Amino acid sequence: MPTLAIDVSKSSLSFYSDFIGSGVVENSPQGIFDLFNRASSVSNDFILVLESTGIYSFDIADFFFNHSISVFWVKTDNMKVYRKILNRQKTDSIDAKLIFDIASKFPESLVPFIDNSNIISDLRNLTRLYLKFNEDIARLKLRLYSYVALYFPDLDFKLNKTFESLLMDFTVEEIASMPVDDLFEYIAKVSRHRVSAKHLAEKLHSLAKNALRLRPNYSNTLRLSIVSTIELIQHYEKQINLIKSEISKLLKRIPNTLVTVKGIGDITAAGIIAEIGNINRFKNASALASYAGLVWYVNQSGNFKAENTRLTKKGNKYLRTYLVMAANFLKTHNPVFKEFYRKKYSQSHSHHHMRALILTARKLVNLVFYLLKNNTPYVIMK
Repeated sequence: MPTLAIDVSKSSLSFYSDFIGSGVVENSPQGIFDLFNRASSVSNDFILVLESTGIYSFDIADFFFNHSISVFWVKTDNMKVYRKILNRQKTDSIDAKLIFDIASKFPESLVPFIDNSNIISDLRNLTRLYLKFNEDIARLKLRLYSYVALYFPDLDFKLNKTFESLLMDFTVEEIASMPVDDLFEYIAKVSRHRVSAKHLAEKLHSLAKNALRLRPNYSNTLRLSIVSTIELIQHYEKQINLIKSEISKLLKRIPNTLVTVKGIGDITAAGIIAEIGNINRFKNASALASYAGLVWYVNQSGNFKAENTRLTKKGNKYLRTYLVMAANFLKTHNPVFKEFYRKKYSQSHSHHHMRALILTARKLVNLVFYLLKNNTPYVIMK
């Protein structure tokens, strides 16, 4: 098939082909339009191949793709092998002729261009909304715990389905006056015996009897506050489940290998991919870490480095959040990251967990960059 190869730079597009020859045009909307017209006037059945150079390559790739031309990226990671087989010196710059030769000799190595910008945008909206709703739920739970503490000051309360039902169905006075056996039967029914119903019934009954009695009006107001807050939490949880389902559907439309890492699920993978966008925007993993804000202020004197050196936190806070979330899962499910986290935890003199977790997230950046850059499945090296 006829091939148009392009070497992209910030200001120009150097091209080489087997059907319109070679030349140079400006890397501008007019230059792209002129090159497309020149190529399509000769053939409507050709492929475009170019090196991925981030934002400078996207406009031309997107224009040709949206005009029904198949577009491919040439993988530059194996350039050393390409040069050797093609008898090109390693000092030679990457140019349109080299890209053309690579496309001709190694067609199986070409990576198809996928116009996923709309999907990425949708994912970014949903994954950010997912974080926002979880933050709202956390605030609502703190408010609920403060309300419950007025009912049962000595109760070690954690919200679950059993407590949701109890708090919505009964006041503290009703729990105090209810026979213990009836309270036990209720808890056993709503918990399906998944909790120690007898022990919980006795404890709640005792706490309710000894609880500070509230004025009737205040008691009713407090119960309304509790019920309303629980209903809000349930509503948010329902919406989050809908968001998670839609995120999983969208993620399936984007080829990625992050989900091959045990511990990285659809939500964390989608959050990371949505915030990164095109991985080719980043020169290396260090650039990606800087974008995520996983770099530290320099705070040292001589050979001493401060233990409490702070993160810059100047990067993309959403990407940083999802990387830390993923690192938190990996320290449990992935033996490599589990050992790394344990080592960093033992080396820390303060803030053990958070320091080790952030360092684990920084290590994860290297893996994310490699997997997205090479589109290769994750394999633990033994």
